[in-house]
Amino acid sequence: MSEKRIPKLTIQEINKETTLSVIASLEDKKLELPVEYAHITDNELVEIRAKYGENIIPIEDVVQEWKRKLFKVSFNGHLSKLDLMAINTEGVFLWEKVKIYKVVLASGKMVNLIKSDRVEGEKFNRRRGVRIALDKSMDIQQDGEIHKVVVRDLSYCGVGFIEYTETSNIKVGEPFELFLVEDSKDGENLVGKFYGKVINQRELPAGGIFNGCVLSSQHSTFLQRYIAMKQLEQISGKKMSPTIQRNVTGDNWKGIIVESLAEKKNE
Repeated sequence: MSEKRIPKLTIQEINKETTLSVIASLEDKKLELPVEYAHITDNELVEIRAKYGENIIPIEDVVQEWKRKLFKVSFNGHLSKLDLMAINTEGVFLWEKVKIYKVVLASGKMVNLIKSDRVEGEKFNRRRGVRIALDKSMDIQQDGEIHKVVVRDLSYCGVGFIEYTETSNIKVGEPFELFLVEDSKDGENLVGKFYGKVINQRELPAGGIFNGCVLSSQHSTFLQRYIAMKQLEQISGKKMSPTIQRNVTGDNWKGIIVESLAEKKNE
């Protein structure tokens, strides 16, 4: 019998195809911010590693021009800890207590670098990821049938929902489609459709069946941004623009993050 292969990911293996985020600890709160692998050439990457070591990830600034001003998310001074999260098809990996530096390359290009003392990321249980509470009725489709459930919480890796029935209508281990919706001033809006599967089920003392699920890694990038928006709403007490809460993949989401952080810092 062959041994089960344990997924691994090293700093050097991270590239532009890897979904990245930085988890910033702000006093008693955690904020997970999407970051993007830097747009650099192979020669520039060679230069970076030659100067700053192998345990380096070049990333783009979270930058957006807003109201003719240029804001950049600063990771200095007001944070107690930074962790790096990386997601690929093998799973989720964590590097704790990373540092972020800004450097200038020989070409004059300015790049941010994430540096870690660890080469290999710690395999991270998807259920431990930053989650947001929803407690909202939504639809689950499996085998062509629609089932009403109450979605309790959501992360970019998983979802938990309750069926208020005596027996579960959702099959464990088989694909389902979640229709993620949220309320707006114009009524209920569909955020998107997301594929997942139930990993475990348990009966609740007050009635109903709780389903713990993982979501397909193909949704990680969008859900990562969506989760960041919802966290910012909780911190600032302000509703983010509905345009970002749908499947928007452009740069506008960066501007909203930067704007919200800038307002928070100045309060």
